[in-house]
Amino acid sequence: MTRTAAAGMAMWMFAATAAADTDMPAKADGLYGSIGLGVGARPVYDGSGDEKIRLMPNLNLFYGDALFLTGMTAGANLWKHTAAPGLNITAGPLLALRRGRDEGDNAALAGLGDIDLSLDAGAFIRLHKGGWQARADVRKDVSNGDGGTTVNLSAGYGRPVSQKLRLRASLDTTWASAAYANTFFGIDATQSANSGIARYEAGSGIKSVGASLMADYMIDREWGAFASLRVKRLLGDAADSPIVADFGSASQVTTNVGIKYRF
Repeated sequence: MTRTAAAGMAMWMFAATAAADTDMPAKADGLYGSIGLGVGARPVYDGSGDEKIRLMPNLNLFYGDALFLTGMTAGANLWKHTAAPGLNITAGPLLALRRGRDEGDNAALAGLGDIDLSLDAGAFIRLHKGGWQARADVRKDVSNGDGGTTVNLSAGYGRPVSQKLRLRASLDTTWASAAYANTFFGIDATQSANSGIARYEAGSGIKSVGASLMADYMIDREWGAFASLRVKRLLGDAADSPIVADFGSASQVTTNVGIKYRF
């Protein structure tokens, strides 16, 4: 996959995870879901103090209750279990695109080189009861050498507040391995020489905590509008990295608003 093609794929697969239609009723078979387009602001890189406005495609596709593609993540519900009345558990494998970084994106990255788009593989488990949902997944880079591993945990609650409007709030946290932390936040000897930034070695640990608020509004049977706000705080070695502590910000805010078509 060429860098241009990969970047294009990432752009068309990118969607704010917070805006995913995770509460759409599962159908027995066939393809269903929503496709949309929004505009939003997000940090130029993970840990940046600057934001960039861009179009954000919103993609949520499902095939029956077995396969899903939401944002940059695809998976299969291979294991399903009803643990108690109303408590459903699903688990299975997943594939996810991991966004890279270009040193030309921001002056703070000059001399650090590019980080290529990569493919993560892993597994997930999801618990769902009423409007409550909890999820855990593990992801490891399988395309760019040892780009590291992350473990992601999230929990949230959603409910309709009117016939047309539904709100969802969630909390999340991410653990990152040393390989991942050094890929995105470390400064090796070559990077230090090229950028003038002191060497920095990042270790494993809790990378971030975050909170999201999402809104879905039904315009009619097929069309809807969505909006999301996500606030994230980098922690530990990620927050202490020179590209965050000296040239960026540990506080990260992403916003998105748009329109989508459901089918």
